[in-house]
Amino acid sequence: MKKTVKYVTAGIFCALYVVPAFAADLKHDLLTVEAAENIKFSSQTITKAYFYKQQGVRSDRATEDLKKSLARLQKDLIVIQDGLKKGSKEERNIVTYLEYTLDELLDIVKKPYSKENGALMIDYSESLLEGSEFVADQHLHKNNAEESMLVAVEELLFLLERINKFYIAYQAGFNDYNNVVQLKQAVQDFETTISKINAYTKYTGNTLASRNKINEFWPVAKEFFVDIEKGALPVIVLASVEKLEKELEVLEEYHHNKASADK
Repeated sequence: MKKTVKYVTAGIFCALYVVPAFAADLKHDLLTVEAAENIKFSSQTITKAYFYKQQGVRSDRATEDLKKSLARLQKDLIVIQDGLKKGSKEERNIVTYLEYTLDELLDIVKKPYSKENGALMIDYSESLLEGSEFVADQHLHKNNAEESMLVAVEELLFLLERINKFYIAYQAGFNDYNNVVQLKQAVQDFETTISKINAYTKYTGNTLASRNKINEFWPVAKEFFVDIEKGALPVIVLASVEKLEKELEVLEEYHHNKASADK
């Protein structure tokens, strides 16, 4: 009997140690996923702001957005670096490459604009995207409904920046077929992902109102986005993206709080 009690007691102490450690890992995974999703967003925002500045369209605002996005990228990389001890060799290599890419971006934005530098900005934004997607996938708990919803909302925010990036790059002369295809693919991906938001049944009050506004305005904004080859409407496209992002940020905060409460 004493032996049984001894084993039970040992088991309790083990559980008391393991459960907090497990919870801490889950929390860290969520922080890493969010940091990686932020980098996806920033990868597009940085290049978008770069071209808006170069085109002289709301250049003061673009300059500030560029500065803030680069600073945010640096902070999010620090969050990801914090958990690299548990990461695979491949993940560590990718994060090292992300650090290198950030250094290159910081160097390019200090230089005068050129078509070559513009092309590099597009290439580096795609590299940041690919790397951050890999990191997010390593830490995402796909069986956690709220975490998956948070990622879906962040995907929509990313896609809007991606659409805007290719739109303004087109106006800057990067009007090759592939860039047009990428923009239109981002529009299709937005419509696919928004179906996840519409299938979610727990929105009420402000969150429900925001989702309704997104569904109401998206068909209008979509027409501006896909008409890239017909005319230049960079200010309207920017305003449309910002309007949709404002409502998505309400949903992002909601799902962040729900996902964090599960940890």
